[in-house]
Amino acid sequence: MNRQNYIVAFLLCSLFLAPAQALERTILLGPKTIGKAWRDNIILEPRHFVDAHPGDILTVYNDKAKGIAQGAFQNPSNWQGIAPEYGYFGIAGPFRMTLTDDILRIARTHGIAIGGHDYRILRVTLTDAADFAETIVWKGSPVKMKNDWSSSAEIAGRCFEQLNIGDGLRLHISHVEPGAACKLMDFTWNALDPSVDGVPVGGDNYTWSVWSRAPLLKLQLVGYGAQTAMRIGGKGYRLDSIGIVKQIGEVSEDLTNAQRAPREYVLQPGELFHGEKYFAPDWSGNLSVNAAPFQECTLNDVLIISYRLDDAAVATGTKAQLSIRDARWHEITGAPEPIYYPLDGTDVVYMFDPVALDKVKTRGLIVTGVGFTLTKIEILSAQ
Repeated sequence: MNRQNYIVAFLLCSLFLAPAQALERTILLGPKTIGKAWRDNIILEPRHFVDAHPGDILTVYNDKAKGIAQGAFQNPSNWQGIAPEYGYFGIAGPFRMTLTDDILRIARTHGIAIGGHDYRILRVTLTDAADFAETIVWKGSPVKMKNDWSSSAEIAGRCFEQLNIGDGLRLHISHVEPGAACKLMDFTWNALDPSVDGVPVGGDNYTWSVWSRAPLLKLQLVGYGAQTAMRIGGKGYRLDSIGIVKQIGEVSEDLTNAQRAPREYVLQPGELFHGEKYFAPDWSGNLSVNAAPFQECTLNDVLIISYRLDDAAVATGTKAQLSIRDARWHEITGAPEPIYYPLDGTDVVYMFDPVALDKVKTRGLIVTGVGFTLTKIEILSAQ
């Protein structure tokens, strides 16, 4: 074999033996508006997590977030936080979740719901854990955060010299107690950002993603060298070490398997909902409407519910239920047991009686059911 053939063989071997480059893959393409009052959400389909592994990262890119905006990762089967630390949290740019074995067990069966209020989802990505590299920058004596919020750790400015926009500051924690929370502060004891002012924590780490230049400047300009730049406080956990996490992989532009968010519509007069909301066969789907749109309703008005049947669920039964928007989701008619409306492809037409009209005017309405995609809810006058 001549020298040229040796070189070709070496290059081919290098190509096949080199590890595959990790990619950030888009699994949901927006936009999807998450409006006021925790009434909006979107469920990431279970198929996205079949090949995912513990340590992989879910990222939600968003815009139009108000100062009071909050995000949430929820279990669609019970609408609780998919882990205690993800039940609610402030938003200051894109937000992330690290997948664990427990989270993946839920995701592969029910998917993952993204909720909250007052922001808009642009896209959601899933990234291999290998796409991120961590450098430990602080490993002092572990600091136990007492339940009275009196404890804190002082972190020197030199620890943040390599921190940049888009990086994550990862707190490695242990001895986590129920209700544990973390507060990241500048050297003056003020929260670096509202999103880290008492944020819930759980598991063995908490990662704060830096998307704003203001807190970064506080850490790198005000505090430098051995001077204190950050104070980390909170309650109910022990701080063991701190690392800076950087994304080192590439972004895939392939949208072949991406889930598309339902098309969004501008509500017309009389419309309470217009879009696409899937109601899965496990009764996890629901749509909440507050009391405001019902204030001018009379007994001459009717509620029209339009939908599209899920062909795969027809054989097992498709139905809807109307409940009052209260803590126990009582039946709208006041009946002690739920009343189900079989779905055959035609609109559900509900005529208000005095009891139901009073309930929706004071509490609002919740639509639940199985095996269909809700497309519109409107109020029409029967006169």
